[in-house]
Amino acid sequence: MVRSETPGHLEQVVLLALAGFADETRTRDVYEALVEATGHDASVAAIHITLSRLEEKGWAASRTDAPAAGVGGRPRRWYRLTSEGAEVLAGLRRQMDRLWKDAASHPLLGG
Repeated sequence: MVRSETPGHLEQVVLLALAGFADETRTRDVYEALVEATGHDASVAAIHITLSRLEEKGWAASRTDAPAAGVGGRPRRWYRLTSEGAEVLAGLRRQMDRLWKDAASHPLLGG
């Protein structure tokens, strides 16, 4: 992995959700993808905070667009996975693949 720091569980699933989008996406879309994939209902605020933390670590990036002229409202923030974030995910997958390979022979796991 690029950093010695290992992402927490929510950071991992948010990174995976970001990786599922071909382009930039909004916090709400990440939230909906996580609820659909996991069946767990984390708050949108928790997802937003996690995205901000991932951005601080360099594993995600964002941009803000201005609201349309005359429409009002708040600007939207768009997130994307960075190449460093993709490397972190790849390293996590390699770790988990090694662990699953070793655990696969355990009788309780069907081995």
